[in-house]
Amino acid sequence: MINNLKTPLFALSLGLLLGGCSDVTEEALQADTAEESASDLITFFENADSKLKQLAKTASDALDQGNYPLAIQSINQLKANGAKLTTDQFMVVSEAGVNVQSALIEAAENGDKKAQMMLNMQGAARRN
Repeated sequence: MINNLKTPLFALSLGLLLGGCSDVTEEALQADTAEESASDLITFFENADSKLKQLAKTASDALDQGNYPLAIQSINQLKANGAKLTTDQFMVVSEAGVNVQSALIEAAENGDKKAQMMLNMQGAARRN
């Protein structure tokens, strides 16, 4: 009986969470590029505690410089602090992660050997 209720309860919880999202959260989901994510990381972490703010700045600077390994590392550290993030901050960090992956794929398709190597390493890590 409990197993039969898990899926509907999860769907209801998710619906309530997403349904309660404000316009600000919708703005947090607007970043379509790594550059836009870099800007959002600064904006949405402006009032965060100093450690999170510094991680967001490091990720933002790395994105601006095309330093994807550092950007990924900083984004992963922000994700590891998920319990301390607001909903908007979590959305910005998640979107930044997606945009970094897209930038890596595009760079690899354009012949960037380092980007291809990073994608290969990520694929190998997922398989292990």
